[in-house]
Amino acid sequence: MKKFSIIIPTYNRQALLKELLNSMLIQKFHPENFEIIVVDNNSDYDVNKLVQNFISTYPQFDIKYILEPHQGEQYAWNTGIKNAQGKLLIFVDDDTTFHQDYFATLEKGFADKLDNIAGGGKVAPVFEYQKPAWINKFVMPYFAEINLGEKSKFPKNKFPYATNMLISKNVLEKVGLFNTELMAGKKHIPPGTFERDLFRRIRAAGYPVYYFHDLVVWHFIPQEKINKAYVKAKAIESGYTLRDIYRHKSFWWSLYAFWRDVAKWLAAFILSIYYIFTTQWEKAVMLFKLRWWKSKGFWHLGKEAQ
Repeated sequence: MKKFSIIIPTYNRQALLKELLNSMLIQKFHPENFEIIVVDNNSDYDVNKLVQNFISTYPQFDIKYILEPHQGEQYAWNTGIKNAQGKLLIFVDDDTTFHQDYFATLEKGFADKLDNIAGGGKVAPVFEYQKPAWINKFVMPYFAEINLGEKSKFPKNKFPYATNMLISKNVLEKVGLFNTELMAGKKHIPPGTFERDLFRRIRAAGYPVYYFHDLVVWHFIPQEKINKAYVKAKAIESGYTLRDIYRHKSFWWSLYAFWRDVAKWLAAFILSIYYIFTTQWEKAVMLFKLRWWKSKGFWHLGKEAQ
């Protein structure tokens, strides 16, 4: 049995998948410990040919190609899990690249403790062009940034994304796979929905959710995503998702949710003073817009929250 399985779902990102595979060439690792599983989620180009060309050029890598025709990242993840031979499964997106020490860090830090791990590593966004002035740190999570500093665990209200996620196969055997029926019949699936559900079950089973700051991937952000309309849609979806969490709770939970939203508005006002005094006007404006969009989604205000 392998120690580590790297699971890479991919869909119509040929150039980015090449970059990801190429980022493995600078890794220092023992090939016998690793397998890489590329799950083709019904792409329009020949992913298998790309993978086979890479294998023929770099035979030291144990790479498997698997087709998952059922559209949806949750199906691709589950297919990767079912075919993985490793004890520790590492999930990364096809628009990421590995830090040069990623594989070596896995071997050094996890070689003797592979059975009860659940968590994620650092995700550092890389913008295609210059980062706009209006993007503040509260916007960055919508570009899948994860940076918890030197913390060793994720806070209870946060969880890893499959952009850079680690889970022992032993843990998944106990809590189950990604729930493919979670958003059945819904048109819009907010980012992180399936990861949130999985880590909720993992925590309920008594496993801590760790943060590994020295496991780093670079996440490519294309120019077409760097716009306020994209952030607005994601913020409203975020508020809507939070509303779903409180929907079936008691009156007291609803009251707590109300005062929580008021506290967030107060915090935004206080932080905006700092942005204004440091002449970061665009960040201050975006701070209030972001807060409004989240509240709009949470309280189901307007058509966008439907």
